[in-house]
Amino acid sequence: MSLKNTLATMVSIAAIFALVGCGGPKTVQNQQVTLSLTYGDRAGVYTGEVNEQNIPNGKGKFETKNSAGQTWVYEGTFKDGHFDGQGKTTWQGINQSEEGTYSNDRLNGQGKRTFSVNGKPETYEGNFVSGIPMKAETVGLNTDVSYADWTYKVTAVKTQKSAGNKQASGQFLILTMDTQNNGQQTRQPGSGNFYVLADTSNGRIYKMDNDAPAQIRITTKNFNNPWYLSDVNPGNKANGILIVFDIPDDVNVNNLVLIPNQSQTKGDVTPIKLQM
Repeated sequence: MSLKNTLATMVSIAAIFALVGCGGPKTVQNQQVTLSLTYGDRAGVYTGEVNEQNIPNGKGKFETKNSAGQTWVYEGTFKDGHFDGQGKTTWQGINQSEEGTYSNDRLNGQGKRTFSVNGKPETYEGNFVSGIPMKAETVGLNTDVSYADWTYKVTAVKTQKSAGNKQASGQFLILTMDTQNNGQQTRQPGSGNFYVLADTSNGRIYKMDNDAPAQIRITTKNFNNPWYLSDVNPGNKANGILIVFDIPDDVNVNNLVLIPNQSQTKGDVTPIKLQM
């Protein structure tokens, strides 16, 4: 092929690419957007790749503020307006960040979180479930778990609308538990809101209802059996105690796991998966 023909061919190919484009993704700069994330709508500024509807899709960066006015930024992969794939979230001004694999807008699977406790930097690196540091494996009912010098297990699960004379805002989830104090001092098995429920489908956390067990004791006049505020000496057990949570009516109990409150930042305990 002559030089003239070769040049003509190259010009033709360049013209075709100019007409059809190179197939690269559509991008925007500093676009005002409201993302409908799984935990609520968030308005902010987006720079990066979008789909034909100008919704974040692909690589990009989203900056917004929380209800306290603190700026936080997610930078990574998006899918149809959601955090999906590898990414990193940084909360500016409070020395907190997290990175890893996102799905449904939260870390799921292996990831890393850095944060500050009383001014001291801390790091968790391990498994996340709906944004909560948590071991991937779970145990079921009637299986012992150890944490903070306690051994405990859930032996029964039920729901009801009232606890004694107290009505639930949604429904009371009542756990019957056996516990043993493995520490060196007398302690109470449920003091200090020791347990929380975590919803593995959306990352919501439910704290204990501290009044409901008292109302049940008053109504049943069952004051001899141990309860969550009983003093348990080292090596002794407190069996059949009731731990109560007030949860919304539409919560699927089978999505809930029981973990110690303090483990939320450490992910160092096996969750108990509840079953009805």
